[in-house]
Amino acid sequence: MKLEKRRYDDVVILRFIGEFDASNLQTFSPKIDEMIEAGDRQIVLDLHALKFVNSSALGYLIKANRRVKELGGDMVIARPSKFISKTLSTLGLDSVFTGYQTVEDGILRFKKGEDIGKLDLSSADYDESLTGAVPILFRKDDSQALPPNQVGRIVTLYEDGLLFRYEPTNKDGKDPVEAELVTGNRLKIKFRQPFAVKDHYFDMAATIVQASKLKGPADGGDAGVIAVKVRYERIKEADRKSLQQLVRDLDTWKGELSK
Repeated sequence: MKLEKRRYDDVVILRFIGEFDASNLQTFSPKIDEMIEAGDRQIVLDLHALKFVNSSALGYLIKANRRVKELGGDMVIARPSKFISKTLSTLGLDSVFTGYQTVEDGILRFKKGEDIGKLDLSSADYDESLTGAVPILFRKDDSQALPPNQVGRIVTLYEDGLLFRYEPTNKDGKDPVEAELVTGNRLKIKFRQPFAVKDHYFDMAATIVQASKLKGPADGGDAGVIAVKVRYERIKEADRKSLQQLVRDLDTWKGELSK
């Protein structure tokens, strides 16, 4: 990623170009921190050319924004790319950052104190992949060493596992997969979490710690759907850390929204 810094009087404009993620976070975050601690309190983030941000980098920007506000300033965004607008809307962070159509409008926020050209970020598209709600492939972990081929949908991520839903193909009869979804059984699972690691599949074994068939809306879901909670097994350490960080970042954002 490339980070360009410009100044208009006492307003700093930071232009992000490329992808901001864990691979370059430690390169750019100290520079921004030093700038804030040195006295810059009015900051416009120009995000038009920012094509991707992962959970760690976005978590850092949220913390930096909070620090600036604690010091009596503000950090706003200008010209957010489609991806950034979708991300903020999906995660409910449109109330954390004020957005503007142009860099000039962002500057005017500080020079005139008015919300000129303010963006309604909440109207952006919703992307479930940013909250972890993505498809998951699974099958029984046995000696056949076949790849996962059944499809479920992730509901919740935990630091040591996840919860997914499986909808039987025949709710009135006996689904052959249903018999394998019982506590104690081991599964092979494969899924993506693009907000944790871009263009990467998490592929591992998992043990079912809880499985239950939902009875309807009163039970938190559609009748016949099976809710399966699993604990990760045989997971690469790098994958474990990435998923744990995503869960922590999601918890951090929830905390920000509750303040």
